[in-house]
Amino acid sequence: MSTQRPMVEVRGARKSFGAVEVLKGIDLSVERGQIVAIIGPSGSGKSTLLRSINHLETLNGGEVWLDGVQVNQPLHGQAFER
Repeated sequence: MSTQRPMVEVRGARKSFGAVEVLKGIDLSVERGQIVAIIGPSGSGKSTLLRSINHLETLNGGEVWLDGVQVNQPLHGQAFER
């Protein structure tokens, strides 16, 4: 078991488009060097999840962490310059 923090961590991700809830409390943890495939049927939220991790979509709820820094909240100073 690894003692390092995950490189990418998503906690309770929620995203809706109007009345349609696309992401319903998604949790994901990816260790440094790990390869992950996100698969599922069309319309299941795969692209929305990836866009949220990359900060191209704003979540309605939940957290996105990259290397120990929460990136889906307003940050000050050099927190994004990692």
